[in-house]
Amino acid sequence: MTQRKQYVIDKKFQLRAAFSIIGIMLIVSAVIVAAVSVNVSMNNRRLNNIIVLYNNNVEALLAFSQEAAGAEKLPIANVSRIHAENVRTMESIIAQNNTLLWGIVVFILAQAVLLFVALIRKTHHVSGPVYVMSNYLREIIDGKLPSPRPLRKNDELKELYALFVEMVEKLKDKGKGGE
Repeated sequence: MTQRKQYVIDKKFQLRAAFSIIGIMLIVSAVIVAAVSVNVSMNNRRLNNIIVLYNNNVEALLAFSQEAAGAEKLPIANVSRIHAENVRTMESIIAQNNTLLWGIVVFILAQAVLLFVALIRKTHHVSGPVYVMSNYLREIIDGKLPSPRPLRKNDELKELYALFVEMVEKLKDKGKGGE
């Protein structure tokens, strides 16, 4: 028995099933991403405000220390160095927040693509037997009695297909007995 390569047999059913499940997943993911985005945006804004305020404080301290007679330069230099490190740390946190947010979006899109492929493959195992039985029904309507082949190992609807094959065999037996 040869394997078919066409996974989309019943476009209407398969695509509707895949897109409805992916749609639900994307809506839920969009809500999560929106919540994370709002949080990241607010935190980034707060960090930027802290950086501005912190810069203003250190600049004022430096200006005051230069004006003050006999002020020690070493503690001010130390404050300036610590300030620069803290600003770099906050800017790094902002960059990491933005990277994380974009990573989540890319992950969700990749998940949607993988889920779509998985759903098409899974619905193929339902659409395949339906397609086969539909073709056999057309043959019966045309007055021919088909010779049903077995379904593939992973196909669904095997119980229904077994009943269908039993019906075809009964029709064949009636055809032989009636002749």
